[in-house]
Formats: sequence, structure tokens, C-alpha cells
Amino acid sequence: MCPKDVNDYLEKGLYGSPQIKPEEKNTYLGTFRERIYLAMTVSEMKKNENVTLLKKYLQDNPGHQLLLNGDLDFSDQSVYMAVAQKNNISFKIVDTDKDLTLEDIGLVYATNEAVNQENISIERFKSKTTTEKNTLEDEPTENFFKRIWMKLFKK
Repeated sequence: MCPKDVNDYLEKGLYGSPQIKPEEKNTYLGTFRERIYLAMTVSEMKKNENVTLLKKYLQDNPGHQLLLNGDLDFSDQSVYMAVAQKNNISFKIVDTDKDLTLEDIGLVYATNEAVNQENISIERFKSKTTTEKNTLEDEPTENFFKRIWMKLFKK
């Protein structure tokens, strides 16, 4: 261990304690990217279909914390606070001290430890349900069987 220098104490007094990845923490409402299961931008939060997807996700994955951007309109916040309360999920409103745009993060569902979720966007749930619909419902039955036969007897 190296001895503490007077300059270390002065810098800490002037600038505060050093922080790890402060830009990342500002972007993701005070948490690290590696701890996030799900995140939504402000524009995604305004869509009713995303509220439904979030409800389903919270029911399937309880026990973590929902972080809401404090700069959101109260009407937008209250919808997600109600969803969290209904699913017994703790939530916290985080003040960001910056002008909010539609591309900024408005909601984060995170834990206190690293989970390293590759895709944290709510859009991943939309594509999954759309793909399942397309392959199962939209395709005529004879084309489905024709493809199987083609794969089986392909030379």
C-alpha cells in the first residue's frame, strides 16, 4: 500500500471522491450497464404496447429494482409506478439534471450485481413475438410442408 499524500486529501476535498464510469452511470440512471436487464427510452415509454410488454416481463422476472427518470412528465411516471406497485417491484425516481430528449433513457430495470445482458432494449420482445406469429400463423400450411420436403430430399 502506498502512503496517503496531502494532495490526495486536497483533491478529494475539492473534487469529491473519484467515481467509476460516471458517464455510463449518468446515462443509465445511476447504475452500470452490466447490471441492467431491461431499459427503455423516453419515446419507447410513451407506447402502450411497451407497457404491456413490461408488465409481462416484471411478472416473469421479479425481485429487482425499476429506476425511472425524474425528468419525465408525472403522467408518464405514474403509469410505470403503478405497474411496479402492482407487481411488488421496488422503484426509484432518479433526478438527472439535464434536458430530456426522446432518445434518453427513461426507465431501467436493474439489479445490484452484474448480469451482462447483451440486449437490454424492450424491442427484443417485440421481434420475438412478431417472428413467432409470422412463422406459425401467416404461412400457409402447404408451403410449410413443401419446405420440409425440400429440406429432407435436398441433394
